[in-house]
Amino acid sequence: MVSLRTAIIALSFVVLGTEAQAQVSIISQEQNESEFLLELTKAVDPTATSVMGIFNRVPKAENNKDIAPECDPKFFEDHLLSKKRSTEDYFKTIKQYFANCQGELSKNSPKGILSLAKMALDEYQFLKHPQVKTIYIPLSNGVLVPAIVALKQDPRPRPLVIMKCGVFCGADQNPMMKNYLIQLFDLSPFNVVLLSNQTGLDYLVTNTHLSLGGWSEGFESLQVGKWLRERWEHKDRISSLHLMGMSLGGNAAVFGASFNDMYPMPNGEKVFTSATAICPVLSLKPTLDHLYGDNVIGPVFNLMTRDQFRKARAYMTDVPEMLTDDELPGRKQMPGYLGLLASTSLQRRGVASTPTDFFKNNNFWNLPNKVQTPLMVWASKDDSVVSNKINAQVFENDDYYEKAAHAGVVNLNYGSHCAFSSAYGYQVASLVLRSFVMAHSPEFVDSYKRTEMPWKFGFKKLSNIYRHVGQSWKFEAKSQTAKVSFRLFNYAGSKACFYKEPFADDVTECVTSKSYDIPVSELKAMGARVPANDVEAQALTREFNTKVEFLSEGKPLNGTNSSNFVLSWRPLYE
Repeated sequence: MVSLRTAIIALSFVVLGTEAQAQVSIISQEQNESEFLLELTKAVDPTATSVMGIFNRVPKAENNKDIAPECDPKFFEDHLLSKKRSTEDYFKTIKQYFANCQGELSKNSPKGILSLAKMALDEYQFLKHPQVKTIYIPLSNGVLVPAIVALKQDPRPRPLVIMKCGVFCGADQNPMMKNYLIQLFDLSPFNVVLLSNQTGLDYLVTNTHLSLGGWSEGFESLQVGKWLRERWEHKDRISSLHLMGMSLGGNAAVFGASFNDMYPMPNGEKVFTSATAICPVLSLKPTLDHLYGDNVIGPVFNLMTRDQFRKARAYMTDVPEMLTDDELPGRKQMPGYLGLLASTSLQRRGVASTPTDFFKNNNFWNLPNKVQTPLMVWASKDDSVVSNKINAQVFENDDYYEKAAHAGVVNLNYGSHCAFSSAYGYQVASLVLRSFVMAHSPEFVDSYKRTEMPWKFGFKKLSNIYRHVGQSWKFEAKSQTAKVSFRLFNYAGSKACFYKEPFADDVTECVTSKSYDIPVSELKAMGARVPANDVEAQALTREFNTKVEFLSEGKPLNGTNSSNFVLSWRPLYE
């Protein structure tokens, strides 16, 4: 074990010194975590497997369906970022958008547990992307945090987002990392650092001790932020720093926001400008009791827990005797066991702790201070893993945070467990995260204004029987052209089409498509380039489907029959 850790430490400094040229992952959990989500889906809905084959495995970041103009996410973002808004005004505006459009945006999309299945099946081999690498971040306490780093091509300062993933999640190509790298890097103008959870196998193997919960992960996230701002070779590329966390990592995000207020930089500045907690755990013990106590989800999660500890125990130096098969309890005893395990590990590392103290310290409501850092809690009411009622809804109805101008809860009907991209589409999911960061990055917003270019690639005038209903891009590896496809509703497509509306359901027979091949060289100003491989081509496809808007007379092209339109885009995604 000593030789393995020594090798990892030595390798980490080589990686840090060369911008992570080596793609390192101690133990990949991609298959394990995908299988876990699929098994969870089957446990909740045994008939779900019959429809999984319809899911698109490579996300293109197109909407789940053609969206009516009044709910167009790109046009809404124009409105949202058209002026510098207060945090309070931001929450009012985005909540109103979902109140008006939630049904339209989620129509025909997978709901509930099927959202998780779709996320598990999404394909993205992001470590083959030329701008994505793995590193280990060394902290002053000797800990090495496994991380995935994605940097834009140009060195200009821009917002950097740190994302802490959820339980058992490592810094590898697992479903959560894929999903949020797409949203925060491919579909946003940010540099990104994705952190392994302390329960991730790579973290356990590297550091040989067990930690759990927001108290330790929140402070560790703050330490990572300080290291990036003070010691990282790319620190000059950070215009502002933003913390995010999902699931158990959401516990790190809310604690990290609190510690952000308590422990500023030596110059008095806070490390993070904003914090976002996605489907977060706020109170650890009640959440674990609910999770392992559930008769459907509990058994699946218990099996994953036992499997994780079996894989890790050969490397653990703090509590190895507590991880043997005969010490692992039944599922309903698992929450208490986890508290004992974590508190024993702390004791053996010189920190006074008991299981009661451990769970008390990992309850957000026991923090001595109220968070002042701008904080968004983003959750879904149909979350089948982290109970919405004992987490997000409690925050939403808290006497202080309900009225706090700097904090808010965006609590949607759908999204299951952190799978908003499945329920509402990648464009909408990325919009929420991207816009909150942008609303708190005034130093960058002026660089994010839209630019326009007339469409000059030929388009015949349309008769009144046609209406635009959608546009999409596609890039291919090493191709000098990009394809743009226009979807057009044809009232004369059949007798039934005459009586239908363009954005209604079941209009497939009424929709035709026109495609154009555009030289990549003509799109260079928009950030286009010839993709080096399939993975970069997929990322470019998602980027252009998200950032490029087709406008006629300043409004969405969709719903019109115009042949006179412009390409409008926001820069800096590339």
